[in-house]
Amino acid sequence: MCRFVAYHGPPIRLDELLYAPEHSIVQQSTDARERPEPLNGDGWGVGWYEPERSPEPAVYREVRPAWSDENMRRISPLVETPVYLAHVRAASPGLAVHERNCHPFPGGERTLEDRRDRDPVVEGRHELLFAHNGVIGGYRDVVRRLREDLADEHYFAIRGSTDSEHAFALVQQYLGDAAADPTLDDLVDAVERTIEHVERLRVDVGARDDPTEANVCLTDGERVVATRYASANADSAQTLHVGEASGFVADDEYAGAVDPDGNAATVVASEPLFADDRVWRDVPRNHRVTVAADGTTRVAPLDVDVP
Repeated sequence: MCRFVAYHGPPIRLDELLYAPEHSIVQQSTDARERPEPLNGDGWGVGWYEPERSPEPAVYREVRPAWSDENMRRISPLVETPVYLAHVRAASPGLAVHERNCHPFPGGERTLEDRRDRDPVVEGRHELLFAHNGVIGGYRDVVRRLREDLADEHYFAIRGSTDSEHAFALVQQYLGDAAADPTLDDLVDAVERTIEHVERLRVDVGARDDPTEANVCLTDGERVVATRYASANADSAQTLHVGEASGFVADDEYAGAVDPDGNAATVVASEPLFADDRVWRDVPRNHRVTVAADGTTRVAPLDVDVP
């Protein structure tokens, strides 16, 4: 069922939250504590933004498990970023363990054309990152129908076979022309409409008893939207937590929050990266977390109309 973590705030070295905390996302690849199966070893990935160089994220995805990946251990101390999204994967049964199925997924059609040749909407899609923790109920039948609902430009951008990447294609379709310069409300609406869409398909294909869990995270490098969603027939929802502080830091002696009473930096994570009740709060079931460009963080109920 995977685990993810997103950071938004003052620039931070990538390794400071990837590796240093006692329960970092890399540690969660071997010892997740808030799901029945502790291992998330079917690949992983990290996407990060360096806005002074490019509005598009750098994306690193690897089929090897996070715990055995020496490359990112060497790269991460040299990268400083204000926004990143990392994900460790536990593959759903029947879905290939392949680099193309590793999260986070970058938006748009991944081609090698010069970005100067793209129109603003296409360019905006390339600035998106998306990750998913959960499963779409009735996956095979729902995805078959979902493909029919996608415009060619979104369908042919899909490179892998996961329900997650198909859902991301639908998010981009709902975002439409707003992708050129999305507001936070635009991103929220696209995510919520996607949840509604896949839930309607789940009922239409006769999979009403097969629950959906959709903890997703979407960012354009300036804003973050994350959800904790589970359909009514799900026994529980995948866990999600949000932490706020003036900043987060790691060194040889300490990894955690700087001034837990502050709110300049936000972490959204499947599991808390370290123990500090002053920093972390649980996101309730069927709620969303939003982080605005100025860092304002809010938790609110999801506005979804599901069968």
